[in-house]
Amino acid sequence: MRFRRSLSRRLRRAAAAALCAVLPLGLFGCGTAASSEAAQQALDPVDMEDASFVLSAPTDPEAATLQNVGATIAFVADAAGLETGLDASVWRGVQNFAATFGYTAQSYQAEADTDEARETALRRAAESGAAVVVCSGQEMAVAVHAIQGNYPTVGYLLLEGEPHSADYTSYETASNTHCVLFSEEQAGYLAGYAAVMEGYTALGFVGADSMPETVRYCTGMIQGAEAAAEQEGEQVRFEVWYVGSPDASDAVTARMGSWYTDGVQAIAVCGGQLLDSCLTAAQDNGGRVINLGWDATALNDAVLTSGVLNGSVIAQQQLYAYFTGGWGENAGKTQTVTASEAAVSLPMSVWKFQNFSREAYRQLYGDLAEGVVRVERYSDTATLPETPNVAVDIEN
Repeated sequence: MRFRRSLSRRLRRAAAAALCAVLPLGLFGCGTAASSEAAQQALDPVDMEDASFVLSAPTDPEAATLQNVGATIAFVADAAGLETGLDASVWRGVQNFAATFGYTAQSYQAEADTDEARETALRRAAESGAAVVVCSGQEMAVAVHAIQGNYPTVGYLLLEGEPHSADYTSYETASNTHCVLFSEEQAGYLAGYAAVMEGYTALGFVGADSMPETVRYCTGMIQGAEAAAEQEGEQVRFEVWYVGSPDASDAVTARMGSWYTDGVQAIAVCGGQLLDSCLTAAQDNGGRVINLGWDATALNDAVLTSGVLNGSVIAQQQLYAYFTGGWGENAGKTQTVTASEAAVSLPMSVWKFQNFSREAYRQLYGDLAEGVVRVERYSDTATLPETPNVAVDIEN
């Protein structure tokens, strides 16, 4: 399949503004529609870091004017807080957007890891007078499902989730809500391809659960490993384990340690505190770790790279779109963002690869953004990509 850009005209301008903000000055103008398209096509991930990204307004004279300047943008975090993970990235994007364009950023946090506590935090944010409430993740999706209709004048931006009941039997997105899903499979693809090109031929994947988004990281990584293995004429071993819990534990550490002693060279980890267990096992056994979802590359020498969801980049693009006319055609709908919108990446500020160069990564990313490289979106454990060069063993 070929990924198709799903941005509306207004969102395209916001995306183009995002790319203009990070591309070298003087490369080309970023004002006209034609140059906006060129900006998307010339995306240079080497110069783009989610951690430092700040959106710039488009200079196009036809661009819509920002509305309700000075209004409050509320971000509601889960009980885990704002230190790491997607919440930290999205909150940084909210703050950067507010500071750049004259809005006010305010954060709220659920006081406990319960649906009731998340609902309470979302209600506090809506009742504070915020113009838009931003949150992320499947747990927050349950809370948004419960309250979105109670505050019809408040805009909701839900990233990496769609409003649903706790038992997943009911999905409903109100007209004041817009959902954005990331292409986890592309983040996984980048990590898997890079790992094999670096020379690793025995890989592992550990996920907190077998939910669709976790499976997409895994199957994307398998596809990336397959592409690199075919190119290099290698055979790759790929171990998979869906733990069923996000908690770090001695049992998880022991199992990861057994993988390393059995020849696995690098283990990708996705979800909760599993990174802590994997890092302990890697340090004890001289292995490498790949974190998926957020950037942990600088956290520890054992972390080779991270397949990152660029929450700050996307939050800024989406807020720009909201304040130039509301959700418009995206009201009550879900949008999936990809490399075409700079939604995923490997972090470049800390580059630990010795054999896989930045230049090779730049070429890969450009091909992914333009659809030259195609990544299938598998969301269940029963369906796997065909990988004649990668032997996959799911241990559940």
